[in-house]
Amino acid sequence: MLKLKSSLIKNSKKIDKFFDKNLPKPFGMHKKLLQAMRYSTIGSGKKIRGFLVFETGNLIAKTYKKQFTNLDAKEMLVTASAVEAIHSYSLIHDDLPAMDNSDLRRGKRSTHKKYDEATAILAGDALQSWAFELVSNPKNIHNDKVRADIIFNLSRSIGFAGMAAGQQADINFQTKSLTSHDVHWIQEKKTGSLIECCVKLGCILSGSTKYQSTKLSIYSKNLGLAFQIADDLLDLKGDEFKLGKPVKQDLIKNTPNFVNLLGEEKARKKAKNIVDKAIESIKNFGNNSKNLVLLAKYSIDREF
Repeated sequence: MLKLKSSLIKNSKKIDKFFDKNLPKPFGMHKKLLQAMRYSTIGSGKKIRGFLVFETGNLIAKTYKKQFTNLDAKEMLVTASAVEAIHSYSLIHDDLPAMDNSDLRRGKRSTHKKYDEATAILAGDALQSWAFELVSNPKNIHNDKVRADIIFNLSRSIGFAGMAAGQQADINFQTKSLTSHDVHWIQEKKTGSLIECCVKLGCILSGSTKYQSTKLSIYSKNLGLAFQIADDLLDLKGDEFKLGKPVKQDLIKNTPNFVNLLGEEKARKKAKNIVDKAIESIKNFGNNSKNLVLLAKYSIDREF
């Protein structure tokens, strides 16, 4: 697990470096907007979604026994950075008073508390559009079909068929009025859709076969759900200092999740079963999938 954590840190620094180089330094009449964009992306978060893009690509490359070229590495980095920009946008908006109303994120003040609500909304909007600017630029993603597939899958995963749908349902419904199937749907959309997309993007960039992408899709669906259940368990019993955000918020708001629906112990058991399914789905990749297996285990063993 220490090796995985080392890889996550290395990956996070790589994406932070990309952000620092490519997000303009604050200047001019939109200085505050740029400050907020950089504040919410650089130097914070584990950047697991970007890690999934890299690791999926590495897995397929190892299977084919090929080395990444500099061009391959650049396209992976651009795509990984784009999904992290989108994730940051979603967190900025999630923290707003109209949604979760959270004052802390990643151990520091939420963007709307550091600046103001209007700036936070605009920073989130700008990060989303910048992400698509990155992956739609032919200088960044050279193959036309690959570029189009990335844009299509990324846009689909965060819109009305994905993350936005899950967030809307999460806001509008309380656990007591929902079934296990309903909660599964919400969490699959709210958290799982972008995680699944990250794995799919790694497959697209590395030229995976249909069999490989199908197995990895099963892995990513289960991983996304496991991460969300683990997040909900940490909200119930986690350390606020380590998490860098308030705890017990889901209990107070009766948020639709498996912890509130099933109780703590049954939710933990469900998360463990889901992780086992994720690992089982990629066992045929052998040692090449080691980091993805470790990530699945880490998803429910982490403290933040």
